[in-house]
Amino acid sequence: MTLPDLRDVLREYGNSPSPANPARAEQVRARIRRIRLRRRALGGGGVVAVAAAVALGFSLLPGTAEPLVNTEDESTAVAAQLADLLPERFTAADGAKYRRIATTSIKRTGPTKVSVTVPFSGKPLDAGAVCAGPDNSAPRTSISAYGPAAAPFGPCSRRMQLRPLQVPAAAGGTELKVTFDTTATGSGCVVRNGKCVPQKETRGVWALAVYEWTPPARPVKPPKLKALPDHVGKARLAETKTGAWPQDTSATFKVRGKVGFDTLCTGELAGDLWFSFEVDGHMEPSGGACGVWKGGAFPSAVNEFSYPTDRTTTVKVKWTLRGGGTNRPVRWSVGLYRK
Repeated sequence: MTLPDLRDVLREYGNSPSPANPARAEQVRARIRRIRLRRRALGGGGVVAVAAAVALGFSLLPGTAEPLVNTEDESTAVAAQLADLLPERFTAADGAKYRRIATTSIKRTGPTKVSVTVPFSGKPLDAGAVCAGPDNSAPRTSISAYGPAAAPFGPCSRRMQLRPLQVPAAAGGTELKVTFDTTATGSGCVVRNGKCVPQKETRGVWALAVYEWTPPARPVKPPKLKALPDHVGKARLAETKTGAWPQDTSATFKVRGKVGFDTLCTGELAGDLWFSFEVDGHMEPSGGACGVWKGGAFPSAVNEFSYPTDRTTTVKVKWTLRGGGTNRPVRWSVGLYRK
């Protein structure tokens, strides 16, 4: 392997946070194998590594614009290369074993929705995705014709993202149809200086997969929680409550006036734990995924509410895990903020 080859691999993997799965070493080895195979086929040296980087859409130098993939053939080639970043098998940090049971892709042009039919053994299912940009779509996945869609994938990334698929009891059978959808929704604009500025839709190349996983033999304790910030803007942290799902499924607060709530979770399924609010026994429509803090600035996302000041209101924060979670506990904390 030449020095340019090594630099290319390190540029992709060396200066970034850990991916959403523990298969990083295998991904690096797969990339090295591809480079070597291309070198043998073309009889070239370091030029092959550079060509591979351009085909994948990597910036070769700091500040270099990301190359665009415009043709159908190029888009197909990128999708095939991205598929190598969706490992056939891997084991999560808590011992859960994943097995890929289907793959597909969505290209820069053409259909915005694809479906795959997968065997269903009764084990939990996750959808996986990697992407080569530029892209401003957010693919959604669902068990077609049945229940709620999974949370959308995050921004386009070559690090695999996993989202749990909820399989309703009504699905039944030995096969399921899983749909991936990048169809644009919403107003198609971004707010800048109070104005809605039209945003041109750009779709990346998405390599997609469906995984089934086997729970670990026994629960593994999630990492300890970091402390929530003492202040968020002008609001100060007044109270914190913690617990571990599935043993602890709610936290209750007594409040008056204007307050805010923020959340933080740890564990392999931390991003799959969702919270909702029950106010004086009535469910509220607000809620969302628990915050995950792995480094950098705290990802604050305070939910603000205004309650009567002349009486006490009871607010219960309730936790629900999306998808399967056998032997995969999640630690959580909820912070109450007051101005």
